[in-house]
Amino acid sequence: MSQTTRAPSSPLEKTELNLADNYSSPDVYINGEHGTLWHPWVNNLEIKPLRFETRTGTFVIVLRAKEDTWLGKHRHRGSVTAVAVKGEYDWIARPGDYVVENPGTIHTLHMGKGAEVVFTITGSLEYFHKGDSLKNMINMFSYAHLYYGYCKERNINPNYGLRY
Repeated sequence: MSQTTRAPSSPLEKTELNLADNYSSPDVYINGEHGTLWHPWVNNLEIKPLRFETRTGTFVIVLRAKEDTWLGKHRHRGSVTAVAVKGEYDWIARPGDYVVENPGTIHTLHMGKGAEVVFTITGSLEYFHKGDSLKNMINMFSYAHLYYGYCKERNINPNYGLRY
């Protein structure tokens, strides 16, 4: 439970702060080295999950390219934000750059070898065949399934704190 650090200045503020303290979700810290792990995904891409938000369908992942890699044509059904951490990806986003991809956006993704990008994704992603027919759809539950399944197959204790 979060706690306020200063005295409220009015009865209304005191009431609102008490509500926040009693009903808001707790702050969460995920150690990037020990609280999660990299696991393989597709096309020389690896994923490190940071958050699976089951109430909103939002998930946060770090995507890393082992080699120069393309991710197939896909559409975002919700908003996506990205922060380049290392290397470059297809908008020539460099470390520290911030990108917003709006719902309905259809594109392919290119990441250079060694690139790492933090994505915050709400909703689903739809992947398409070359003829533009729907190939598959993935969402927060799909990514959580990949992570927990990877851990189970290798007898690794997963971090259930990623789901909140």
